[in-house]
Amino acid sequence: MTRIEQIKTLIADDPRDAMLRFALGNEYFQAGQYAEAIEALNAALAIDPEYAFVYIQLAEAYEKSGQIDLARQTIEAGRGPAARNGDPNLRRQLDEIASRLPR
Repeated sequence: MTRIEQIKTLIADDPRDAMLRFALGNEYFQAGQYAEAIEALNAALAIDPEYAFVYIQLAEAYEKSGQIDLARQTIEAGRGPAARNGDPNLRRQLDEIASRLPR
């Protein structure tokens, strides 16, 4: 059983777990399956819109899939949760992604 299959099994038992959705999105991202990553990460945000780490991974997935406008929108949407999280690294990561997006 792959990691993706394992996480999907866990999600079936607890479909409202944003962390599991994030983990699934991350696995898809690492596998280069950006459309699936985007779907899983958006599901994580639907459950917990304050889950700041998700915005970083989602913006990168949009970037990798060529959806630059959605990457920018995700970065902007993530700035509030990142600031409320209190971790300056989150804001820095969002800024780094924004700086490398084509104009």
